[in-house]
This record gives sequence, structure tokens and C-alpha cells, in this order.
Amino acid sequence: FRTGSDHIREKDGIWAVLAWLSVIAKLGKSVEETLLDHWATYGRNFFTRYDYEDCEAEPCNMMMSQLETLVTSSNFVGKKFSYQNETYIVKSGSNFLYKDPIDGSVATKQ
Repeated sequence: FRTGSDHIREKDGIWAVLAWLSVIAKLGKSVEETLLDHWATYGRNFFTRYDYEDCEAEPCNMMMSQLETLVTSSNFVGKKFSYQNETYIVKSGSNFLYKDPIDGSVATKQ
């Protein structure tokens, strides 16, 4: 089946699910056990992605420009944020690009 056409919008999600199913099958552990082992080895880490559609472009571009200025500034690393009795310290911040090794497409400002 093809993953580059319009009928599968987020092909990366499908590949991520297949990759995780492979990991779980290979380890022979539950999702919870795999997650707890990962946290025990590497600590807790987070990735969050938000997609917004049908928004006016100019306010969105301004917000992204301000966010890029913040995360690429020299004083952002080490900054502390607190929430519900937990303090989080920024280890890194960046704006990267991804080049798909299969079709060569490039996604910038990620």
C-alpha cells in the first residue's frame, strides 16, 4: 500500500505504531513494563506535538517567530519551569529540519 498519497495523512503515525509493536513483540513485555524500563534507564522524557488547522497565518507566524526566539536564545537552556510541585529544567531547545530518506521531502522549522 502507498503511504505518500492523500488518503493517509499522517504516515509517520502508522510507522510509529508498527515500530512500537515490533519493540513490544521483541521484548515480550507489556507496554507498561517497557515504559517503566525506559524511564528507569533514561529518565522521564516528553515530546508534544500540536497541529492547528484553519487558522489565520499572520498571528500563527508571529507566535512561531516569538517561540523560536525564545528557544534559541542563549539563556533558555537551564531555565526552570514549575508546575504542580514539580520543577523542570530546560536541557536544550532547537529548531530543526527533517529530510525524508525515502522521498527526499524536507520539513523545516520543526
